[in-house]
Amino acid sequence: MEQLERPDEATWDERRLWFEAREAAFGRAGAGALSEQACALMVDLQAGFCAGAWAAVVILAAAVVDLQSNQRGAVPGLDKKERDWLRLLRNALVHEHPKRPGLTMRDQWTGRDRWERKARRAVEAALAALYAPSGQTGPDRSAGAGRGR
Repeated sequence: MEQLERPDEATWDERRLWFEAREAAFGRAGAGALSEQACALMVDLQAGFCAGAWAAVVILAAAVVDLQSNQRGAVPGLDKKERDWLRLLRNALVHEHPKRPGLTMRDQWTGRDRWERKARRAVEAALAALYAPSGQTGPDRSAGAGRGR
């Protein structure tokens, strides 16, 4: 099972470099009040991303957004549509609907690329929530990996 194997070094490095480049781009906008726990979860978010633990990345990214929202009372760097998308996806993963599970074994076998796109989108949402100071949005997302559905 590819998803249980350690990624090769080139894959890990590509993912790490993408994550760090996106974090640097968002970080250029500065940051408002940061949640200590959100910052700490970013370490696990990056490790999970590099490992290819896509569902875990979505769940952690949603936690970062929630923590930042609790810290600031709002998430100025993240638009409502994106926040709602992330919350719905996270909820589908952690609150199983027996007839429509949010993640299936089939997804784990054949949907890895689609889940990677969702994970990249979730990372960008977490970075937007973490780094955008009040009244600003994050950087141009065209340098990201596209939109996951």
